[in-house]
Amino acid sequence: MCIVAMILVNNPGPAVEVYPPLVHAEWLGWTFADTIFPSFLWIVGLSITLSTARRVGSARGRWPLLAHAVQRSVLLFACGLFLEGFPRFDLASWQVTGVLQKIAIAYLLAFGIFLWTDWRGQIVALLGIFALYLGLMFYYPVPGCTAGPWESGCNFARYLDNFALGGHVWATPSGNDPDGILSVLSSTTSVLFGILAGQFVLGRTEARLRTPTLIASGLLFMSVGMALSPWIPISKVLWTPSYSIFMAGLSAVAFGAVYWAVEERHLARGFVPFEQFGVNALIAYVVSRLDANPLKAHVMGRSIYDNLLEPLATPANASLLFALVNVLAVFVIIFTMYRRRIFVKL
Repeated sequence: MCIVAMILVNNPGPAVEVYPPLVHAEWLGWTFADTIFPSFLWIVGLSITLSTARRVGSARGRWPLLAHAVQRSVLLFACGLFLEGFPRFDLASWQVTGVLQKIAIAYLLAFGIFLWTDWRGQIVALLGIFALYLGLMFYYPVPGCTAGPWESGCNFARYLDNFALGGHVWATPSGNDPDGILSVLSSTTSVLFGILAGQFVLGRTEARLRTPTLIASGLLFMSVGMALSPWIPISKVLWTPSYSIFMAGLSAVAFGAVYWAVEERHLARGFVPFEQFGVNALIAYVVSRLDANPLKAHVMGRSIYDNLLEPLATPANASLLFALVNVLAVFVIIFTMYRRRIFVKL
């Protein structure tokens, strides 16, 4: 579901008007589009626990697991670099940050913490990352900055990216790269929240109590995130602690609802299309990145958007329809791979 939503919001039509929930908040605050990435990282964390917990104590030990995680992260990071450079691969302006790079680093950091700590150590690591983040944002003396830590024009996260990465970052209207160094560090907490949720799912809690506990704890975390927001604003661009906590709560609520539908109401068949996206998530994302421009292209003076969708609807609806066409195009490929039992994993 996260992958489908990610493709939907990343590939609108060329219309000027797009429905506001499908556009990322430019700086502070959040929209529906801002819920997708942290939910995906939360699911990454939960998947780490479900797939690895029973192997951590095996005779082979932790090092082979870590080696495999390093390999996956390097390959994922390389895929991200390829997408950001494609098709020009200009070394002078090649963007080294990006979605896949962020996932690769956050996954590896959280996986290492998971391997050598229990849930108590994971909470300590999570709080430690928050403390480091806030300490740098509030107290590091950024040269030439006299405004508060949450100003878009002058903050430590932007300063760090410009200092360390120079012109190899994503230039956004706010001036901050949402996939910059400090944001990547903070996003590791979203994976850790998912890891903790996975340990709860694998725990000894009675099955009938799992859904209400997930939803209740999720609502609590959302409340904490909102309560912190007057002092630590909710911002995806900065991946602030309040944002991470709030979105972890939202992810728990959403997962609790799906868990109830699939495990308790036995409605799994209705989620099969999402499963097909999920088992080939990397391919779905890469294809959506590569096919966005061809779908917008003009062939003999005509295009899908200009000549098919725009005459049918308002600009906002035409943009939404174009995004749905992109999702459908990716699904055709994903469905074909699923039927042929082709699964691409790193």
